[in-house]
Amino acid sequence: MNWKTSNAVPISACLLVASFIALAQAQGPPSDNQQSNPQKTNGRQAPRVVYSTPPKTYVAKLKSISQSGGTAVHDVRGKITFMLTAANIDDTVTGTLIFTMSDEARHKIEQVSGKPLNLIPASVTQKDVIAGFRRGAACPVVNLEIGAIELNVAGVNLSFNRIVVDIIETPKEVPQHICAWTRQINTGRPHRGVIASLNRLIAVEPD
Repeated sequence: MNWKTSNAVPISACLLVASFIALAQAQGPPSDNQQSNPQKTNGRQAPRVVYSTPPKTYVAKLKSISQSGGTAVHDVRGKITFMLTAANIDDTVTGTLIFTMSDEARHKIEQVSGKPLNLIPASVTQKDVIAGFRRGAACPVVNLEIGAIELNVAGVNLSFNRIVVDIIETPKEVPQHICAWTRQINTGRPHRGVIASLNRLIAVEPD
């Protein structure tokens, strides 16, 4: 009787371990999709890195018809950021331009457009904007130049003559890619490799 009681616990433990092993084998290892693609958005891999330049104050020009029938020009102040979306083989970058306005600027647009304030957004975006490196651009501050552009806000156009945004050197991956890219441009070395690497870092890739 004592022998049977003393052996009951070890035998039960062995049976329990065996059942866990069998269950694990039946389920199998996690799929490749679970391991390598933890985040999905509408069937596409989420961007690995979202990089925007530091905000920079700019003044847009807003034209209206004055009471005398002439053209009046108003200053609309706001902050611009530029979000990189692609690196191009012609040594330009594509991105989304974002202009964020204060309440004072929105009130000015309200007066000119005749639209109520609640229809005037606090920020406006323009996709697929092309920016180029300034000649001789190099770290620690790389200047990206955007040509004349107009942004539509509540039916009126805000005009910018020229926009320059800055990429500041930091240990992070995107600025380091930009620094390497400009060094290679300035020394006349091939740079398709760093462009491709930057696109893999920031672009949304299909499954």
